[in-house]
Amino acid sequence: MKEDLKLLVDLQGIDALILKKKDIIEAIPTKVSSVEQPLKDAQAVHDKSKQKLDVLNKKKKEKERLLEDASERIKKLRARMSEIKTNKEYQAHLKEIEAAEKEGRAVEDEILSVMEALDVVQQEVRGLEAGIRAEEEKINAFRKKLQGDVAGMQKEIEELALRKTEILKALDRELYVLYAQLFEAKKGLAVVETRGEVCKGCNMNIPPQLFVEIKKSEKIIQCPQCTRILYWNGEKPPEQ
Repeated sequence: MKEDLKLLVDLQGIDALILKKKDIIEAIPTKVSSVEQPLKDAQAVHDKSKQKLDVLNKKKKEKERLLEDASERIKKLRARMSEIKTNKEYQAHLKEIEAAEKEGRAVEDEILSVMEALDVVQQEVRGLEAGIRAEEEKINAFRKKLQGDVAGMQKEIEELALRKTEILKALDRELYVLYAQLFEAKKGLAVVETRGEVCKGCNMNIPPQLFVEIKKSEKIIQCPQCTRILYWNGEKPPEQ
């Protein structure tokens, strides 16, 4: 294979690897966001449960206040018993006390009901908080792994860049300009293999005579259809 063509093939391989690793790094925020979604969902459910808890606590305080009022009213009614003169007034007063006590018992039942609901929601909140902590630990572990992966890929990119620099020193300047233009225009694929008289860049057939010239590897040849630089690396044996 002609030296310049070999350099171009090597350069394409290096640039493809660099591009792939940069794409992986750029996609990391999306990966993190995807991994964080279960945590966001758990936090949303937790927030709703906390709101239910706040409503129940508020309701409990209101009922406790009503119970205090009922107890105070009963206390005052009992204190007035000694002031009653007639039996009729006494009976009416007893009914008033009984009504107040009945109201108090009803409020006590409501408080017990609220406390039972509070217990259920509190357990729910504790379970959700445990789930949130587990998700946070998972995310932190994932981020730590990603940091290591990114550091490794950045080091590999630096090493590939050094190899690319060495290739560019040996590569004809005009050829590199052509390669760079194609690399940008063809989305990172400027140099492609030909196999079975087919360009592997656009999958179009190559004229037989041109394919013969490509196989000689004596000069730079571009695909008549997609203009990518073509090379031949020998036909691979068919799969059994």
